[in-house]
Amino acid sequence: MTLRRIALIGIVLASLTSCTGDAEPSATSRSSTTAVTDSTTTVASDPALEPLLVTADDLPAGFTPHADVDDTVTAFCAGQDATAGLRASGRAIAGFQRTPVGASVIEVVFRFDGDGASQFVMQADDLLTGCSDVPDATGLAFTYEPISPNVATALAGVQTVASRYGVSFGSGNLTVNVAVIQQDDIGVLVAVLGLDLPREELDALTATAFTAARTKLQAA
Repeated sequence: MTLRRIALIGIVLASLTSCTGDAEPSATSRSSTTAVTDSTTTVASDPALEPLLVTADDLPAGFTPHADVDDTVTAFCAGQDATAGLRASGRAIAGFQRTPVGASVIEVVFRFDGDGASQFVMQADDLLTGCSDVPDATGLAFTYEPISPNVATALAGVQTVASRYGVSFGSGNLTVNVAVIQQDDIGVLVAVLGLDLPREELDALTATAFTAARTKLQAA
């Protein structure tokens, strides 16, 4: 499942029927396992990484946890995943939806082996460039451009970072600010998604979410 599917789960599921079942709003992370692309090992959920996750308390009023979050939020276009070839010993994932609908936040944290965390950021940066205007597996494409300066400020101080602002190609009503950041062996992806949300509002929400994610990562 690609970033587009995650967007629809996070934004639309608050008011529409889920394509994967009812949510469990009391949970912030899943206990399932997922495979890092091209790795022969699976990446188990690691409770030790959960303190690095953004929580509902870090976000503006109206956001609640959403457990129905897919593990693969690192694929930006069909067949292209930022974790390709990397190995990780653990991961944690969380998703939040807003009431009223129109915005969601997704975060996934990996503890990578070797230099995987920095490679994760570099591969994500390459894909955010190469996947601009390229459809994902469902046929939806995003046009990517740099994030706003005030959003970039929220990421200051991390070791490496890749980030973009994306607009859905054609309709333009689905937008995303995405950042992939690294500190030592930890790699984090945070995506803030809007549906018919003005960019100023999306950027303000993103600055809050990115600041919380960066602060927790740097304190780890």
